[in-house]
Amino acid sequence: MSDIVIDSLKFGPLTDGNIKKVYQMCENNVLFLSQPFEVFKKASLGSNSFDVDLSVIATDDEGKVVAFFMMVVRRSNVPSRKVVALKFFVVKKEWRLKGLGTKIYTQLVTTIKSSKNPSPGMKIEAMRGQPDYWLPGLDPRHTEAFFFLKKQGFKKRGELIDLCVDLSTISDSRPPSEFKGYEISRATLNDKEELVPLKFMPKLYQLSFWPDEVKLSLLNDPISTFIAREAEKGTIVGWASHSVQYPGSFGPTGVKKRERGKGLGSVLLNWCLWDLKTMGIEKCRILWVEDDTIYFYLKSVGARICKTYWNMNKKL
Repeated sequence: MSDIVIDSLKFGPLTDGNIKKVYQMCENNVLFLSQPFEVFKKASLGSNSFDVDLSVIATDDEGKVVAFFMMVVRRSNVPSRKVVALKFFVVKKEWRLKGLGTKIYTQLVTTIKSSKNPSPGMKIEAMRGQPDYWLPGLDPRHTEAFFFLKKQGFKKRGELIDLCVDLSTISDSRPPSEFKGYEISRATLNDKEELVPLKFMPKLYQLSFWPDEVKLSLLNDPISTFIAREAEKGTIVGWASHSVQYPGSFGPTGVKKRERGKGLGSVLLNWCLWDLKTMGIEKCRILWVEDDTIYFYLKSVGARICKTYWNMNKKL
């Protein structure tokens, strides 16, 4: 397929008018992943990070979508520094290895560089468009995507791990609302001011995207975060959220340092799993688990590794 054919394509941004066609193209051309339309829309057009100038749709002469790329500029965990995320890069199967992906990617990078966004040491990361990501990294089974990223200069910088829990193994009984001097309950909007900043947690938590993800959980109906309060003081000392990214996902979660080791994290986890089970969901995916916490989930609920993602990035 020559450049002349590629140049005959029409290019434009993602809009309300074409998003359903774009979604269907992605569903038909992305292996190992299928998400409901609302999840796709939430991560793309509905994202707070969405920038119309950083989305590109390619259509052929019949109006069929043949490619969708989208970048977002987000903050990093380092104050005052920003990161570019290549959040979507999907090319229809018969159009791959023809230079179309490189053409669109180069166009987006040029747009970024000519904007006010670039900063010294700025990176481009593959997929990681927190807090409302579509995928947290590259599923290495997407072989063409790996070689595309490699061609653009991306390098692997580590792995992220998902664990899965079969919810049929979770008890139908409601977990305890009182536990060793703590009161467990579903969060309410009245808890937002105390909960969302996560000031009861170390600074690393506060600087991460977890406060933003907790805030997203408060938009769900019902709210999908459970909190633990000290019964005597009434202050929040731990939380666990589910269905932030999509129904059936778990995380983030955390317990105040001096309250750890008492089983509170397991109780909050079980509240989330029980809640998911009552919603009729059959499997929970525990997202972005680090190596040293895998055993906690295995021991607590029999969670097992079910997917890995590669963290790939490059300098802008």
